[in-house]
Order: sequence, then C-alpha cells, then structure tokens
Amino acid sequence: MSWRDFVPSGSGSVTTLYDVSGYLGHSEKLSSPEEVIAAGRGVCCGYSNLCTEMCREVGIDCREVPGHSKGIGHRQGQSLKNVKSDHLWNAVLLGGQWFLLDACWGAGRVDMEHKSFVKRFDDFYFLTDPEEFIDSHFPDEEKWQLLDKPIPLEEFERRVFKTSAFFTMGLRLIQPHYFHIVTDDGEANMSLGFSRPVIFTYEITQHQDLLHCGVSEQKESSNSSFGLLTVSHRSMNLQLLPPATGTYDVKVFARPETATTALMWVCSFTVECPIPRATEEIPENPFLSWGLQPTAESLGVAGSSQGSEVAEVEEGIFELALKTSRPLMVLCELVHPELDATVAKRCLATQIQPNLLTCHVLCPLRGFYRLSVFVRDYEKTEVKFHNAVNFLLHCKGKVISPDELFPPNLGSACGPGTRTLEAGLSKFSHTTALVSTQQGKCNITFHNQRDLELHSVISREENKTAAIPLSRHLFCTYTDSKVTVSVSLPDAGVYRLGLYAKTTPGGNFNPMCDFVLRNSCDQPGLPFPCVYSAWRKGCVLFEPRVGLLEPLSWIRFRVRIPGAQKVSMVGETQTDLKMNKSRVWEGEVFSGNGLRQLKLAASSGESSDMAVLMTFDIKQLERETLYRLCELQAPKAKIQQPTKYKL
Repeated sequence: MSWRDFVPSGSGSVTTLYDVSGYLGHSEKLSSPEEVIAAGRGVCCGYSNLCTEMCREVGIDCREVPGHSKGIGHRQGQSLKNVKSDHLWNAVLLGGQWFLLDACWGAGRVDMEHKSFVKRFDDFYFLTDPEEFIDSHFPDEEKWQLLDKPIPLEEFERRVFKTSAFFTMGLRLIQPHYFHIVTDDGEANMSLGFSRPVIFTYEITQHQDLLHCGVSEQKESSNSSFGLLTVSHRSMNLQLLPPATGTYDVKVFARPETATTALMWVCSFTVECPIPRATEEIPENPFLSWGLQPTAESLGVAGSSQGSEVAEVEEGIFELALKTSRPLMVLCELVHPELDATVAKRCLATQIQPNLLTCHVLCPLRGFYRLSVFVRDYEKTEVKFHNAVNFLLHCKGKVISPDELFPPNLGSACGPGTRTLEAGLSKFSHTTALVSTQQGKCNITFHNQRDLELHSVISREENKTAAIPLSRHLFCTYTDSKVTVSVSLPDAGVYRLGLYAKTTPGGNFNPMCDFVLRNSCDQPGLPFPCVYSAWRKGCVLFEPRVGLLEPLSWIRFRVRIPGAQKVSMVGETQTDLKMNKSRVWEGEVFSGNGLRQLKLAASSGESSDMAVLMTFDIKQLERETLYRLCELQAPKAKIQQPTKYKL
C-alpha cells in the first residue's frame, strides 16, 4: 500500500472517499481499515486507522494523533477549552524523525452546501511542516505539535486560518496576527507577503459561525465596493471599510500570476465594525485589485506616475502617465456611482506615444471614481484589450462644470504620438493634447515629411446657432514641409481640433490626432477668410489675417502666391496688387460702402483666367451709421477710381 491508495497515480480520482453521510449521522460511521477499504469511504478516524495499518504492514512506526482541527464544523472564535477533540490524524517516524500527516484532509474537502465530498488530492497534508500544520491542527498531547516552542490552545484558537494553497503559493502573513479584527475609525487592514507574483481578490460577507459554510473555495473576480485591495512588488494590502455596524467574514483568494485557473481560497478573517466610517460610495472594481495589475508588465506597461494608493484629485483635474516597454493602444474607463456613461466619456482624453500613455481626467462630481486602463499591442488590431491598471480617485474639492468637459466626439489619440509619427508628421509645436489660450488664438505647427494631403476640422458642443460657420475660425498654411494650423476662437469654451491625412494615394482621410483647445478669452475672435481649392501649398496670407473687414476702410493686403502672374482684389471694382522684391503681392483696397464681399483672385501661367482663392466678408452697418461714415470717408474715396471688373 502507499499514499496513492487514496489517489491512484495518473487518475486524479480518490478511491477512499470521505463519508459525509456518516459524519452527518445519516448512516453508520465506518472507521476500521477493513470497513473503509471494503466500502471505499470513511471519516477521519477511518483514514487515520488505515494509515496506521498501511505503515504497520511496511514496518513504519505510525501513531494516531487526536486533537482539534479547523475543518468542517469549526466555529471561528469558539473556545475549545474542555471541549472533546473532534479529529484524528497521524505521525510517522521516518529516518529517526517524526513527521505529521492528515490523509483525510489530503484526500479532498467536504462541500457542506451540497452535502458532498469534493475529490482533490492535496499532498500538502503529507509530511507537513509542523510550523504550518499547527495553524489548522492542535493535538491533545503537546508533544505532537513537534515544535521547539509549543503554543497554547488559546493561541491556536486566535490564529488566522490558512488553507494549503496559502503555503504552496509561498504566502506569508504580515498583518494582522490574529483572525479577529476590530475596525479603527471604521477601517480594517490586512497584508500578505509573497516571493513570486500572485494575483489576489477578496470577498466580504455577513458573518456566519461556521468557518466552512459552503461558500466556494474558488473565485474568478471581485465585485466588492467596501474595500481597496492593492498589490505592490512583494506584498498585498487590503483596506476594508465595512458599510454598517456588524460582524463580517473576509475571505482572501489568490493564484500564481502565470496560472489560468480560478483564484483559490487562501485565508480568512473576521472583522467587527462597531462604528462604520461615514464615507462616499466606492465604485465596484471587477478587475481584482487597485493599482498596476500583476499582468501589467507582460502587457507592456512598465511603470506608473501614480501608486496604488487613493489619488486625491486637486481642482477636479487628474493626469495619469504610464511608461510602456513597447508601443501600445489604450482605452480608458471612468466610473462614478452617479456619473452617466455618456458624460464620463467627455471626462477622458488620452495621448498615445511610443513609450508613454497619458490619460487626462476631469471630475465633474465629488466622491470616488474608478479609472481603469485597458491596453493591447499597437500593431495587433485583432487582439483584445486587457485590463492593466485600476486607480481609485477621490475628488473632494473643486469640480469641473459641465461646460468645461472635453468636447464630444474626441478621438482615442489626442496630441502628437505614435500615429502621427508613422504618418511622417513631426516636430509639433505643441507636444501635449491640451492647449490653453488666453487670447482666443493659437498656431499649431508641424512638419509633413511625406507631403500627405491634410485636412483639419474644428468642433465644439453645439449650444447655439452661429452666424458664421465654425469652420471659418480655422486656417491652414502649407510652406515646403511645414504646416501651420491657425485658430481664432469665437467664444470662451472648449473646442476639438481634429487633424486628418490621406496616408495612401486615393484613399480616405484617416484621423491623425485631436487637440483639445481651452479658450478663456471672452472677446470673440474674428473668422478667417473663406478658402477655395485654388489656395494651395506655398500660398501664404500675411495681411489681413481676418475674414471680416470693416466697411468704408482702406485695407492693406499682403499675400504670397507661387506661380501667379496677376493677383487682384475684386469687389464692385478690381484692384490689382503689386509684387515686391520679396515676391509678395501687396496693395491697399477700399472696402466700399455697400459691398458684402471682397474676393482674392489670381491668374497663373499663360491663361488670363482668374481663379478665386479666398473671399473676405465686410461688416454690414446700420443705414444711419453707414451714412455718417460715408461723409467722413468721401474725400479719400474720390482719390482712386478703379475700373469696373466682374468675374
């Protein structure tokens, strides 16, 4: 006979089953070796007797050890003094040294909920280290503790219950020293250490007397919102905040990082909460722990600007930076108990760079938020996103107003990054996704090394109908490889500036990146001229840089148009511009007293046909104001009488 008579080699099944029916008193308990072998089942004394007989057959000195155990029927916190012991295991003498074993516990476990035996060979309980065995087995005779310093019964009762998985994973208890914890200011803390990467989660439930009360020993995820589980390089800390006065059972689950199985129950605590802490609701975290996940490094996330502790958000704004070991794509999720999912999307802006991921977060409500980050390899579009990071944010001061949120329809790639580099767009004047202006104007410049066809758009949350299209507040200039995108914003607020490019000949425009423009200037910015297709690469408008001109005024125009033979400003009449030594066409043009538009036109090559490049609008004044201005401007207006010209 051998230990494998309890578990046949290679079969994974147990030939000797625990007699649940006998334990519950529904049938006669089988304890003698002959009865156990014949029936294939037995209670703890049956296993122990069989072990004794097996050892006697092969000449091994084996003793039966009666005592208390923290198995089925054990009540956490109960006093075992003057209570008759309820379990039986063995000690064997091998090579002159005594060892402990529990064949009953090593054969599997009892599922009290279904009143059945779960077959599972566990060699941890064969020749177990006495320092580990004593956490769950207390012999009637002190000598069978096999410890240099035996512990009293009261110490055994108070010790934290640890399953075999606790020891096989190499875990160690940091705090608390005993299973029963009383909260301090509504908070309880527990910590475990580990030497190899481990994934953790936990479960908190209303207290039940029985330690083994039928709750599953395995768990896939956590959905508790009453605690903060964080994992650092070599330790796990669980901060619990029970929601109400009462007593709670806490089970901790774990598995090695490389394992794909469910998480196993490793230890248990009882938490007594006399007075709960008054606190805001913590959003549920379905991704096991807070901070960097144990798998983050393998997913390509090398480090974080934020630790695993709660992040206190100042001024309603938070920024997270994640260092990456390779180019990644990112998706972010922001959750608050009272935040609508549509609004939450307008609280996030992400910038994706080859070795850095940046997430900008806005907090429109006070309280706790869960910020979760999901990543995948940049090039592997067929691969699913995986959770790499979860942070708990706490905003208790200033919050962001609804009109300060990021603009709708913001793309996943904000600011220059991996996508723009791949397209050959480089040397951006603004390297971050967020651009602030106090004047209502800004110029964003970059280089277009592959001479791609580009397109830019500007948008915002539409809350009123504008007299002039928002597109008129955007103006692009292309000179050699340099591109300048100029904006003149009509109102204070938040805008989206989107940059697109055709990366393949004849293809569609693909998004390159978005910028978030935040304008704090109350003075309305004037629109730019309306540009037509004839305005092409190399054309530069120097003056005027606005598309809305004052009436009855002399306006100076300065423009560069490569290859132009003639450049004119056309309204009711035509005014030809002259080229100076710098090859800039310039001249002064009168805006007139009833004209609505001035057109910039040019001819090139041998053709005398003139194409319209852009148009300028002229402000329309009330009749009385217009009459007075006509009187003031009349002497100067008579000096120049240009010929009539129509396009």
